Amino acid sequence: MLKELLVEIGRADYISKYMLASKMNQPLGLIEDVFTQLIRLGFLEEDEGLSTCDLPCGRCPYASMCNTNPIKTINLTKKGQDYLTSLLN
Repeated sequence: MLKELLVEIGRADYISKYMLASKMNQPLGLIEDVFTQLIRLGFLEEDEGLSTCDLPCGRCPYASMCNTNPIKTINLTKKGQDYLTSLLN
């Protein structure tokens, strides 16, 4: 399951856990567990973006466009990219 999910992530331009669960016909909880394992093994890395801002929203020129909930992104690490290359060649 780890390998299959990593291949799906490598092929996609954009991924969501819900989309992967549906495509792979697996429960969302299992997909989340696999993501956790791939991060722990160093194949993926998680970036939580900017979680804090020094300006109070009332004085910030971007307050109306700001996403106050940080968006997590997942990226393939070099180790993950190298592993995918070895699988697909």
